[in-house]
Amino acid sequence: MQDSTIVFGPINSRRFGMSLGVDLSPKQKSCNFDCVYCELKGAKPVEEIENPPSIDEIISALKEALKVHQNIDVITLTANGEPTLYPHLKELITKVNELKGRAKTLILSNGSGVRDQKICEALQGLDIVKFSLDSAVQSTFKKIDRNKSGIEVSELVKAMAKFRKEFKGELVLEILVVAGFNDKEEEFIALN
Repeated sequence: MQDSTIVFGPINSRRFGMSLGVDLSPKQKSCNFDCVYCELKGAKPVEEIENPPSIDEIISALKEALKVHQNIDVITLTANGEPTLYPHLKELITKVNELKGRAKTLILSNGSGVRDQKICEALQGLDIVKFSLDSAVQSTFKKIDRNKSGIEVSELVKAMAKFRKEFKGELVLEILVVAGFNDKEEEFIALN
């Protein structure tokens, strides 16, 4: 029986096809941001996942799910929060790649981990990396994403650009427009 708290779906994604989700923080929200639009409410930003599932638990749940769901387009690493906070990310990606078959591997990330070389190295093992960047204006970025560690958006953008040059897979940058926050012309110009 599949551990439904770790593996969920499949979900039909417009962008990525039939997606089987892997939640790296199934027990609680674990994110270093507290975005105004996030559906996961009621938790303060953190810098690490408390009591994360082991690689063995994740791989066991994924193996069971793949027995049932064989026509998957993508295996999506996500979390109730930020998946790059998972402490064994590189090892996990290696193990998932051993199981994936024809499916691609994807991570849905707020992008903050791109400033850490170890995380960048781990992400190199994926087929698709999707980062969020809600604003390139520091004051707006701070209002929308409310991150824990005082991230400078200019440093984040530079790190994302560096990663883009090094990454061999598909990089997707998602910008969520929030009315009253980042919906003005100067916000779009800053993202250019």
